[in-house]
Amino acid sequence: MNLSKHHLHLVKIIICVIALPSFIYGIYMDDEKLLAVTCGLCIIFLAYDICEYIFIDRKNRKNIKKYGILQQNDYLTNTIAGKSYFKTLKLLVEKQKQLEALSITSEKFNSTIEIENIIKYVYDVFRKFTGCDRCLICFKDKNSQDIYCKYELGEIMFGEVGKYFDEDSVVTQCFNTNSVVVKCGIEIKKRGIFGDKLVIPLNISDEQLGVIFLETKNKNSFKKVNLTFLQSLANYAAVAIYKSQLINDVYIQKQEIEALYEETAAVNDDLNHNIESLNKAKDELRKKNEELLKYSETLNTGYIQTVMSLVNAIEAKDAYTSGHCQRVMEISCEIAARMNLDEDTIQDLRYAAILHDIGKIGVSASILNKADKLTDDEYEEIKKHPLISYNILKNVEFLRNGLKAILEHHEKYNGGGYPNGLKGEEISLLGRILCIADAFDAMTSDRTYRRGMTMELAINEIERCKGIQFDPRISDLFINMIKELINN
Repeated sequence: MNLSKHHLHLVKIIICVIALPSFIYGIYMDDEKLLAVTCGLCIIFLAYDICEYIFIDRKNRKNIKKYGILQQNDYLTNTIAGKSYFKTLKLLVEKQKQLEALSITSEKFNSTIEIENIIKYVYDVFRKFTGCDRCLICFKDKNSQDIYCKYELGEIMFGEVGKYFDEDSVVTQCFNTNSVVVKCGIEIKKRGIFGDKLVIPLNISDEQLGVIFLETKNKNSFKKVNLTFLQSLANYAAVAIYKSQLINDVYIQKQEIEALYEETAAVNDDLNHNIESLNKAKDELRKKNEELLKYSETLNTGYIQTVMSLVNAIEAKDAYTSGHCQRVMEISCEIAARMNLDEDTIQDLRYAAILHDIGKIGVSASILNKADKLTDDEYEEIKKHPLISYNILKNVEFLRNGLKAILEHHEKYNGGGYPNGLKGEEISLLGRILCIADAFDAMTSDRTYRRGMTMELAINEIERCKGIQFDPRISDLFINMIKELINN
């Protein structure tokens, strides 16, 4: 190659290096001018290479006849070089199609949360790039940790939704290794033919959700596919499916919370005479909820709304309870903070304290507000409220860590409490904290049948019951805390 041709090829290489990323950038930014310029350069160089290829082809054929094998080798070299340009151009077009597919896929997945639409599009896009005629989308069972089929699509189906796969299955192999599995030209027993199978993991960051299984009756079809590109498509699909399932789960939880509120409101017919005030409280709560939902960034907003609804339901029934739950929550959280418990544990205690008496909804209002001493039967009814509270709240996921405290806040350190007669550290730490906070507020609050104690008398009572009703270590910490408040 002479010097001018060398310079020309060097310029072509430099421009191609610049044009390719510019072309890709133009696709993403939808810049028509940039795309037109880069396409123009490609067309010019392609036309030049075609002309040069034709010219070299004719020239070298003459040289082969005239000079022999050396010139023939040069001819072959130039011919191969010419073909490489076409191969590069073909690769560029394929990459463009793949980038367009990823862009369209991203837009499709971001525009819908309907799981049926997402699954259908997943199959359509994989069929387009692989030619598959059957697809399974499989996930891990949270209980058994086994892999099972959740969705089946394609031109031919065998009703495998709900099927679990054994260890020898390519689906299980892909899931266990978290890597792509390709089987070409193998027997597909259910179809009685030989074909190809391809399984791709569904991953979000480091979490593996499941796999996509593809099948075709055309042998060796999957040898030609771009596995890296298909893995990218699978990751897009995993994010879209996970997002859709998460939103659906949130919607179901919202319905469960609403149903729980309605069930709680209907537990006792004695609430009927307070329906007007309850409706007013619900209306005020609804207005506050609407305002909070505008700025809500987490699901905890909805949880807090439910907590306050339940507290209002208690206070509407038991005049003593009004303010009691709030005070018990503040006392409990202050004890926990002084014990250097972490914030998550304090949050669990906060929910448990505010809801610890929700079971009183299941106790007659005439018993709760009775001015005289309770009979034995009436006292037995009162003793049921921790278990009622537990049963009402046991299916609310965010209260899971505080449920034991709600159930155990009337257990005694010496084993003489209720409902289960637990003793010492058999009672949960949060239950022991809630017990002393609840007792202190009960002693210092006015009731229909007596006036509340002074703080000094209440402290003396806690000191007296230390090791009997209350945890000694928590009692000492609490007594010091109250003394500090009194002195200040």
